[in-house]
Amino acid sequence: MDISDSSYQQICSARTVQSDQKGFFNEFFLEVKGGCSEKWLKHYFSQLKSNEARILSIFSDQEICDTVLGVLENVAPVYKLKDGLFSVQRRAQADKFNLLGDFEQALMHANLAVMRAPAKDVERDIDNGLSLAMAYRSRAGILINLGYGEAALRDLKLAASYGLELKGNVDYYIKMAKAYALMGESARSDISLKVAEKLSGNNISLRDSFDTELALIRRSETSDQPVVPTLTNGENHALRGASSLVKVVETKERGRFVVAGDNLKTGDVVLCENPVAACLSPTFAGSHCHHCFQRIFSSSLHASFRLTTPVPCLNCSGIAFCSPQCMGEACDSYHRFECQFMDLFIGSGMSILCYLALRVFTQAPSLENALHDATSMYENLCSHIESREAEDYLQRSLMAGFLLRCLQKAQYFGRRKSEGVNPTAVELKVGTALLGLLQVLQYNAHEVFEKKVTDQHRFEGSKIVYVGAAIYASGAYFNHECWPSVARYFVGKKLVLTTIKPHQPNEIIAENYGPIFTKTNLKERQRSLRARYLFECKCKACQENWPTIQKIEKQVRFRCPSANCVNVLKFPKDIAKEVRCSRCRKNVSLKASVAKMIQIEELYRRAAESMHNQKVQEAIDQFTEGIEAFFEIAVLPHKDTIIAQHSLIRCFADRGTTFK
Repeated sequence: MDISDSSYQQICSARTVQSDQKGFFNEFFLEVKGGCSEKWLKHYFSQLKSNEARILSIFSDQEICDTVLGVLENVAPVYKLKDGLFSVQRRAQADKFNLLGDFEQALMHANLAVMRAPAKDVERDIDNGLSLAMAYRSRAGILINLGYGEAALRDLKLAASYGLELKGNVDYYIKMAKAYALMGESARSDISLKVAEKLSGNNISLRDSFDTELALIRRSETSDQPVVPTLTNGENHALRGASSLVKVVETKERGRFVVAGDNLKTGDVVLCENPVAACLSPTFAGSHCHHCFQRIFSSSLHASFRLTTPVPCLNCSGIAFCSPQCMGEACDSYHRFECQFMDLFIGSGMSILCYLALRVFTQAPSLENALHDATSMYENLCSHIESREAEDYLQRSLMAGFLLRCLQKAQYFGRRKSEGVNPTAVELKVGTALLGLLQVLQYNAHEVFEKKVTDQHRFEGSKIVYVGAAIYASGAYFNHECWPSVARYFVGKKLVLTTIKPHQPNEIIAENYGPIFTKTNLKERQRSLRARYLFECKCKACQENWPTIQKIEKQVRFRCPSANCVNVLKFPKDIAKEVRCSRCRKNVSLKASVAKMIQIEELYRRAAESMHNQKVQEAIDQFTEGIEAFFEIAVLPHKDTIIAQHSLIRCFADRGTTFK
């Protein structure tokens, strides 16, 4: 590796710890690095043999510990607080726009009122401590006018749970009746309306007003959610979330990786797995559910109206949830430790992988479970410990120390006897495990994405949007090739891998880590893979040096039709004449193969037309049939088949999480 490649590798590695050069962690790292001697770094720290020794070193070695302790002593909560007055002001604006009939603007202000409202009884001088309940009630009325009964009912129940007085509250039960009516539950609507009538002193005009107002509301439908696919042939008992048709093998050169355990067809679902841990990128904290990654805010309110009803954390205003269930699950586990440090994490500039390492601990049901999961990942997944430089270990050790200090301050370990930074024996184990995770996640985490489509077309103008990162226990075992054999997409946080070609038993099932032969030449792919993943790719596309998509010839290379012969034959100059196979030494006719190829090309054409007409399942079926037939008679690279496989990848992605 030349000097430029070495520098590129260091840059790539550093970016997996520090994503933003303006963050304070980079200054912390540079201060520590600048304060230690080159001799200490190269001849002492680099010789440490364990992660535990490295963590102990940053806290106790006189060469750097004063700087480290001085910075970490100042770690304190930094997060976006609630603001009762702001919530009241937004609620007033929401009510004003609701009366004017501008329900979309009203909902936007109501959402802000809900997000910034303090929990019950926190600010008793504002709304008698009921700002959150009143914000939910206000938003429920707007949702009713928009025709969303189920969402309105949820908000009404939340308003009651956060202290809204129901005794004598006629308006509450009228809203409840409208919500049920919009949901088509006429019996419950009638019961709620009768309660309202009774509370109003049997006001005879109330029901007439109710019917008149309800008639003016148009019922709205919430958008369909993507369907989680079923694993082909059931789940593998030895590999969580994977099909029973696959298995993990191990070689000295490639490590552990997934291959076909049986024959696989094009379109088989080989993985459908929930993550061990997943983190939403801070960039999307205001638009997506912090827990399940569901989009809850549209990028443009008026371009294509989308129902948005975020549920807040009761303590901070920096994140949102799509439902009380997601809020409860998050706040009962990881968010109770992370909540007060969210803005500190953002200010540090730490990468999404650092959030992910921390999440392995904060989400675990117990410290013991977290240590077990972290240790298991470090022992079983690739971390390239033999190739790391001393500077890389120092940077990751300091990040592990910072994350450990945040856990200390969040009382993850309970109330400590001392406010000192130096770790106890248990805390040292956690710091050691965090350092291991920061190494493992660099090479094994997945970026989670969703697909953005336009109002005009599901494919034309669509693009992939990366929203977070996750680590998958089984998904991490799928190796890279420069032309993948599976399509990857996500349903929320769930990773789905579906084959885009048939596989023989023991044939590798390959993902793609980024560098792809259709766009990038061999030299650049190898440089990128060496720098980012520390390996030299030996896939077929690299060994045969396949040209980029623009330069691939359209001519087909046919399989020899003789039984048990694995030779590949060029397209014949004269279809009517037999050709000589150099391997089996037989004269063979390719006439049937050529005729089959004509049928395959027609299937590709029809599939492309179906895709253009947005008949997604029809396109999938046609592409799948054509690709299956192609691999029976021919081999890659073949331009039209590569394009067909790429189109199939796009069709499968359309089955995942999408938005407009």
